[in-house]
Amino acid sequence: MPARPLALALLIALALAAPATALIENPAEPPGGIETITPEVAWRAGGDDDEVFFGSVGRILAGPDGQVYVLDTQLSEVQVYDRDGQWLATLGREGEGPGEVRGPADCFLVPDGRLCIAQSFPGRLVYLNQDGTPGGQAQYQPLGEPSTFSVMVSGLEAPGGMLLAGIRFKQSGPEAMQTFFLSHCDAEGAEETVYLEKQYGVNYADFRIDEGAMDFVWVNRMAIDDRGRVYTAPERNRYLVRVQEPDGAVSHEFTRPVTVPTRTEEEHTIAVKIHEAIGANYGVPVQEVTVEESDAAVAGLWVRPDGEVWVATPANEPPAGTFTLLDVYDDQGRFLRQVALDLPGDRQRDGLYLLDDGRIVQVMGGLDAWLSQQGVEASDADAPVLEVVVYEAI
Repeated sequence: MPARPLALALLIALALAAPATALIENPAEPPGGIETITPEVAWRAGGDDDEVFFGSVGRILAGPDGQVYVLDTQLSEVQVYDRDGQWLATLGREGEGPGEVRGPADCFLVPDGRLCIAQSFPGRLVYLNQDGTPGGQAQYQPLGEPSTFSVMVSGLEAPGGMLLAGIRFKQSGPEAMQTFFLSHCDAEGAEETVYLEKQYGVNYADFRIDEGAMDFVWVNRMAIDDRGRVYTAPERNRYLVRVQEPDGAVSHEFTRPVTVPTRTEEEHTIAVKIHEAIGANYGVPVQEVTVEESDAAVAGLWVRPDGEVWVATPANEPPAGTFTLLDVYDDQGRFLRQVALDLPGDRQRDGLYLLDDGRIVQVMGGLDAWLSQQGVEASDADAPVLEVVVYEAI
């Protein structure tokens, strides 16, 4: 009998000694108020009057010497522009040979300067040198027991390698267990540190899509700073940003009170179409699509060049005439101010990218083009003509 109280006391002591994750609870209103910024247009590409045509834009990123890379997920290529918007080259093409991809999901630079294009399925990493020549390829290699196959969804450059988000599958008859993952991998795709995982089962004989159950950080709710710290919004229905050190240890989390409005009829329809498009990638009929009553509490997450963290949330109502209203935090997670971007467009249907060098990019008609590519909205003949608008750094 004496051993049980002793063991219990030891467990309590260990629990008290373990460091607790710091949670910074911010006020609902920004201490610094709202700053309205009207970025200056630097250049445009695509649109009705350009020789370059975009099918569907999946990623825009800043490259060396001010270059801009535009990934076209429909045409399986990357258009490269210089700082002033002059077209330089087309990198990659559709295929299965060296330097070729089918159905790219994302692209990013790796520390040695090569461009990595993440092919969705079958998941693989295709490298291109700066001159467009093939730079090799790699395969995602999970820690522990290997999966049957994997799907690549998104990636970011990270110190010593890359930050990859994707899905591992384990097949068993008509059922499969999916493991959604966000991990640091080396340049060969070998998983080194797992930051976030979630499982979701699929029954192909009775295939159903559930937005809440399938929710993950994917593209918009993940970021990394120049110290290798990983930022995620891990909970769909809670405004919470988690910051993890390169080794996976949680540094701190921050939050503020928000009320996410119920989706309008149009927003509900858009959500259903998006998940119908996701379901179409599985190759079996979708029996039912279930979506949530509201959008995710965090819709976008970026770390700016000065270390500030900018967060998009549907809880913010932009001032009249502005495109969006973003929350701004310092590198410790303290709420500083809000920034209203005075831009044209429709924040529900136009894409927004905040580049690592401080520039802002809009993709006009981005959502409609993606839905058209997936075959759940307009036909190819009716697909919108995409325009990429690059703004000066702010």
